[in-house]
Amino acid sequence: MTEIQLDSDRWFLRAGRRHNPRLTVLAVPWAGSGTAAYHGIADLLPPDVDLWMLRLPGREVRRSEPLATSMSELTIPAAAACAEALTGDFALFGHSSGALVAFDVARRLRRDHGRLPSLLAVSAQPAPHLPPRYAPIHELPVDGFLDALDARCHSVPQALRADAEMKEVYVPAMRADVAVEETYEYIPEPPLECPLSAFGGKSDTECRISDLEAWQVHTSGKFTLNALSGDHFFFQTSRESVVKLLVEQSG
Repeated sequence: MTEIQLDSDRWFLRAGRRHNPRLTVLAVPWAGSGTAAYHGIADLLPPDVDLWMLRLPGREVRRSEPLATSMSELTIPAAAACAEALTGDFALFGHSSGALVAFDVARRLRRDHGRLPSLLAVSAQPAPHLPPRYAPIHELPVDGFLDALDARCHSVPQALRADAEMKEVYVPAMRADVAVEETYEYIPEPPLECPLSAFGGKSDTECRISDLEAWQVHTSGKFTLNALSGDHFFFQTSRESVVKLLVEQSG
């Protein structure tokens, strides 16, 4: 096995290994999650579409590696791995903070490798040029960090709050992912030439419909807004609808 293949297997969990899929969907996990966030998605895809999931450093099979705490630290090698491994048409999809990572990967693919996805799909994340709505929380003490994160996203399980060992295992990755988002500095570039689709929950208070509409300045291609029922984690209850729209809008 070559070094590139080893690197590819490090960066991607493949739910399908078809010889020549019509399309590969590369899904980027959101803050504090991993590839398990997209469990079951492959079963919703057409037979000629593969699902790959980005494996982030510092967790799962990459637990021994240092966590990435800045966008460039994460997306420079991720884009290089994508350029090597994704030889056919592919769509990039990211939910919440994963959408910001997907956006930066798409930009780096264009800038450093001359590649673009067939579609950039962003979900439940305000457009990157908008000013931050909240003060940074990634340097807060553990309990204060969890309180602030839960107040923001309502996504911190009570079991995690009550278990010191779970905190020791999971909080560092959560904190690192939030740091990647909070320290990201948007730098203007020409719009991406690929289509861009924005997905959001109609009752999401973290990412409003106007925040999603603002994404349209980041593409010179077709922009599509998909507003679905639900809150910030509408993706969990509307997976079939999201997957169907994602495949349709990938062309």
